[in-house]
Amino acid sequence: MLYNLYEYLHHTLGMHLWDLPALLVAIVTAAVLIVHSRNQKKREDDFNEELQKKLEQMNKEAVESVQA
Repeated sequence: MLYNLYEYLHHTLGMHLWDLPALLVAIVTAAVLIVHSRNQKKREDDFNEELQKKLEQMNKEAVESVQA
């Protein structure tokens, strides 16, 4: 069975036996990187939004303390 797979990959597709697992690993790695990148972007956006809210609150408190 393994020999038949080798024959099919090598002669029909022109690939070596280790190319198929390497291709699958590359696809999985790319998918993980894409998902991680999207999640990281979302975390950064949430952090920046929270930071902006805290800065606005601190600014408001500073203005109120100066006026008082």
